Amino acid sequence: MSSAPSSDGHRHHLHAQQEDPTKTKTIRQTYARRLRAAFGRINSTIRDAVIEEDIFGLRSDDLSEAQVEELLDTFASAGRDVELRAADDPPDLSTVPPGERIERFREWLQTAQESEVLEVIDRDENVWVRRAYERGIEDADTNLRKAGLDIEPTDAAAAQQLVQMPVHERKLHVLFARNYAELEGITNAVAQQVTRELADGIGEGVNPTVMARRITDRVNKIGKTRATVLARTETINAHSQATVERYRQQGVESVGLEPEVRVQTAGDQRVCDQCASVAQRGPWELDEFEGSTDQPPVHPQCRCAVIPIVNEAAAAALEAHPHEFVTMLRAGAFVDESRERYEALASTDGAGAQELVAHFSPTQIAA
Repeated sequence: MSSAPSSDGHRHHLHAQQEDPTKTKTIRQTYARRLRAAFGRINSTIRDAVIEEDIFGLRSDDLSEAQVEELLDTFASAGRDVELRAADDPPDLSTVPPGERIERFREWLQTAQESEVLEVIDRDENVWVRRAYERGIEDADTNLRKAGLDIEPTDAAAAQQLVQMPVHERKLHVLFARNYAELEGITNAVAQQVTRELADGIGEGVNPTVMARRITDRVNKIGKTRATVLARTETINAHSQATVERYRQQGVESVGLEPEVRVQTAGDQRVCDQCASVAQRGPWELDEFEGSTDQPPVHPQCRCAVIPIVNEAAAAALEAHPHEFVTMLRAGAFVDESRERYEALASTDGAGAQELVAHFSPTQIAA
């Protein structure tokens, strides 16, 4: 959001701006970690089967057991857990024709991904998406209270009850299905790329170590990387969907955007240009905003949050000084005498807005 430019031409922001406005960091991290671990188990199995067992019959000379172990230790990635194994080892394909090797390995990989990766979530349930959705409901009511509305606070237990309402259950089932379809698409892409690498490697006559490295690289670059993006992005999507629906239930008619903050240099916090651009286009009517490209996630791995605009004075304040509006909202400045404070922020200049922020959150001003 807007703020005064620094001497180096970059926009600096108040430290009151949260790096994680949705407060879903733990959810995102654990969701991504579980998916990466599932691909890691598959990679561990592939590495051992291709190098140690030589399931493709690629070894041109006999190696001693000690030499095989040395290869495995050299090739293994840092922090490898030897007990991380896929449900079933791939079959020995060393004696079958090359074309059949490729097809049978692809079948094994698809089965392994179904049992290891897709089992992390379910078509009809996803604990991370559900918790992010519940957190969105909690945050929505917290934001409304900070915006000056007299409503009861919603804790985690209350949010768990609220998501059982039909409107929330419908949204959750759509989110569950979307996550599963996206993850299934990732596993299909992994299988396609691994099949290509296997065909090329067999055609080139590469040794087991090179083959294992090529295959596991595809699993890492496509599987782990895209699954991490999926977990981070869909967590924010669930939070955003819940927040918007809760605002609608509470009678809010327009909303704004609180962009994520990224620490780009030591001591310097900035909003990414894409999120800043979207945020500055607000406020929006809720009906216009919901389902649009302006609703978070604005981009993959976005962490923006949706904030409520509870009256015309609030809309004017957000439009005049968006960054200071968010800072004051988070500091609870609008809980009492909200209309007067919205009007004061809307009618002042940049220096006056900074003074208002300093008054309500004096320790949060950037140096």
